[in-house]
Amino acid sequence: MPENPSLSSRVRGSFVGLAVCDALGGPVEFKKRGEFPKVTTMLPNESCGIGPGYFTDDTSMALCLAHSLVDCHGRSNLVDQVRRYIDWWKKGYMSSTGTSFGIGVSTASTLEQWSSELEARYNQLQADSMEAQEAVRAIQKNIRDAFLEEKFCGNGSLMRVLPAALVARSEPEAVELARESSLPTHPHLRCVHACMIYASLVYQALNGATKSELAVSLGETMNDASGNISDYPLEPALKQRLERYRTLGDWEATASEDIRSTGYVVDSLEASLWSFFKTDGFEDGAILAVNLGDDADTVGAIYGGLAGAFYGVDAIPDRWRQDLQRMDLVDEAVEKILAFRTHTV
Repeated sequence: MPENPSLSSRVRGSFVGLAVCDALGGPVEFKKRGEFPKVTTMLPNESCGIGPGYFTDDTSMALCLAHSLVDCHGRSNLVDQVRRYIDWWKKGYMSSTGTSFGIGVSTASTLEQWSSELEARYNQLQADSMEAQEAVRAIQKNIRDAFLEEKFCGNGSLMRVLPAALVARSEPEAVELARESSLPTHPHLRCVHACMIYASLVYQALNGATKSELAVSLGETMNDASGNISDYPLEPALKQRLERYRTLGDWEATASEDIRSTGYVVDSLEASLWSFFKTDGFEDGAILAVNLGDDADTVGAIYGGLAGAFYGVDAIPDRWRQDLQRMDLVDEAVEKILAFRTHTV
């Protein structure tokens, strides 16, 4: 890796890293650790019937969020975000294949409810009217009420949250955009706080924090006497899982047997951070992450976003970048983010 990658290299590396590791892990999603040949290159995704190098829902939904945040001038517009997710789901918008695949059950359920409620309550209103704002608040409340059970603590908002850190002009802004971005489909506080923690780390990595500094920052957040992240009391289950990691050495001393890579949001966050802190290069960490199996594409995607921000784009193996399908969609989003950042600094 270069001594100090430029900010543009880090931003590009972050999004490319997400997409590359998503595509790398897709073919072994749902497979048990140790029961498949070690993944080191792009493979066909047989369960989805597609060839090598196609990114999945993780990257597609991150692309949707990126375009929404930039088009809305760096602010959250939940209706705009949701409409893009629905367009991906139903029309293949931002898909690597032209059609959606891999959508989680919980995400599909929330988008179905959003679709019907927008039609019934919102679409006929003037978007900036008081009535429209009240309608959105009512829909959000219904979503919260319907999806606040623990069984809805999947990783579907964490896997797409990366653009919140890439467009933000400050760490508090990154954390707040991340918080808001989880609400449309994953309103449980555990999911929301996982997104906030991750966005904070990515933002710090973009700005040159060392791995030791990142690990200590996370440890201080988890062990702060106030128990807060950005003035929000930390979700207890998330805090309980991560508070034992106070330094880089704590991550390095953790064995793979102690890491789970399921679609549960806490497992996914821990596994991706472990892959990042356990290794010294983008490629080694990516291989470690996707070979954990189970929800391999999402653990890979979460890892790739943070690692790409840390190492920069040149650290991502050329062979993986060359094999990635629809790199044009990723490049378009990156250029849009970089232009936005240039004009808002």
